[in-house]
This record gives sequence, C-alpha cells and structure tokens, in this order.
Amino acid sequence: MRIAFWSNVHGQSATTSNMLSIALVTALEYRLKMLITHNHFEKSTIESSLLDKRYLNSELMELSDSGIDALARFIKSNKLDKDNIVNYTTSILKKKLDLLMGTTNTNKDLYMHDLNNVMNQILSLAQEFYDVVFIDVSAGYNELSSKILKYSDIIVVNLSQNSSVLDDFFERHKEGLENYIFLIGRYDMDSRYNTKNIMRRYGIKKNIAAIPYNIEFSDACSDGRVLDFFLKNLSAKKDDLNYCFINEVRNAARLILAHTGIDITTKKIGD
Repeated sequence: MRIAFWSNVHGQSATTSNMLSIALVTALEYRLKMLITHNHFEKSTIESSLLDKRYLNSELMELSDSGIDALARFIKSNKLDKDNIVNYTTSILKKKLDLLMGTTNTNKDLYMHDLNNVMNQILSLAQEFYDVVFIDVSAGYNELSSKILKYSDIIVVNLSQNSSVLDDFFERHKEGLENYIFLIGRYDMDSRYNTKNIMRRYGIKKNIAAIPYNIEFSDACSDGRVLDFFLKNLSAKKDDLNYCFINEVRNAARLILAHTGIDITTKKIGD
C-alpha cells in the first residue's frame, strides 16, 4: 500500500513531520513492515529528524551503496526484485520501519531525470516487500511529484490553517475530494479555520484529521530524536502535556490505516 503525503505549497503544512509522526506511531503500535522515503532534491528533514547528526554528516553520507541514488544506479544495470530494496535502506526500527534515504546528487536536472525513470519500479517493488510505503512527496505540481501521486493508493493532502493555502488547493481541486485524506498540520484549535469550519467552507464531508503543534516534538525533529520522543511519550496520560499531540497523531494514523484495506484489528500490538 503506497501512501503519499503531499501539499500544494512549500513550507507551510508540516508535511514531513506529519508523515514522520504517523509512520512512527504506526510502527510502534501495529505489526506492520513499513518503508519511508521521499523525492525531495532540496534538503529534507526526514533524515535529520531520525538520525544522529554526527552519523548523518559523516559515516552514513560517505556510503555510496545506500539510499535512492544507489538504488537507481542498481536498477539501470540490474534486474531489481523486491528483496534488493531492503539492501539500500537504513533500519529505524528493526524489521518494522526502514528509511530509503534521499539524494546526495548536486545536479537537480540529472536527479529528476534519473528518478523519473525508476520511481515507479521502486514503489511497485517496495509494495511487494513492505505492508505500507510512506512517501513524502515534494510540494507543488512538478512532473515527478505528479507521477508519484498518480501511482499512490492513498493521497494525504497536508494543509494549513492559512486561507490562501486552503483556497489555492480547493480552487484547483473542485472534484473528487472524497478521494483524498486531509491533514491539517501545526493545528491550533482556537483558529477560526478549525476542522469543522474548513469542512463546511470547502465541502469536505469526511476524512479529515489535525495534528497540533508540539514544541517538544519540534525540538526532537531538530535534534534527530523523533523516535526517542515517541518511545518516551506513546503512553502519555491525559494530564501529560504531550497527550493531546500523541492522541491526535494516533487518530490520524487510524484514519489513514482504515483506508488501506489492512485488517488493523489483527495487527495491533498487545491485542
């Protein structure tokens, strides 16, 4: 199952952090084998949120046999099968969550050309090896992002409570709203643009969730400690400052998983 997280605009909708939080909660609470990846050419915060900066900036980045660049090179000269993909990933949670790192290429045109030619193969075979593939799709309407969205099973549209962002998306997408899941990042419940008003104003009937801003989570992203944050706070009680954030991430994960066709009742850890 390929799940694309995408936004119509850059830098306002917390697309990457939304995907990371949902992927980690899902990995910790369900018996599923998952992959996370992205198609960003510009620096992505996925790697830096998950991995120690010293490791990321030295040892890991010196390796030429991991990540999406190495996998693309392999596809050009070899026949890819589903078991090859895991050899190019970095394990985040053993046998549960892997990361296919992004490009280190400095030539954007070359990167876009190469990935355009192989992305469908990567996603198709990843789907055979993993139960769920999360893709953080570069914002906007470029050719590569559009191709990934086309071949995704579920599209999570990440929006903000900014009226310009909302108007831009819904003016472009007047039909087929039922085919999307909507996720409001950095959510402020006191905003006039709360989920109920957004649903009413733009004709959304269902499939909407919101993840509030959380300073401890934001700091964890900056420090490469996102996994530690969720390990520490997953069982937060109602009187805990992080409870609301964890609960809303969990609700968003359940909403998305409900559309996968996977019987999650049999996959819940502890059941």
